[in-house]
Amino acid sequence: MAHHFPRRAILGWLGLVALTGPAALAQDVEEPDPTDLVPRRFSPAEFASLDDNEIYMANLANRRGRAIRIDGCSAEASAEIIRTANADRAAGLEMLRRLCGG
Repeated sequence: MAHHFPRRAILGWLGLVALTGPAALAQDVEEPDPTDLVPRRFSPAEFASLDDNEIYMANLANRRGRAIRIDGCSAEASAEIIRTANADRAAGLEMLRRLCGG
């Protein structure tokens, strides 16, 4: 019977490691969100100078609930301009000129 105790102990430890091992090895490290780097405010000229990727990131940040304002526009108009520019840059910039005086 004495030789069964070590086997049970080893099997118990293996079971415990199997249940907790991956969770213990996985760190609770969050990956940085690149949309956190998007400014919360743009002048109309700054927004007009953004490239397609920067507009995409601003749109993504908006979709994730981050309020981004374009000077001279309401929050709703700013969000609409960002969405529009993401889909059609020329239309978004025209909307920017019309609504924000950019």
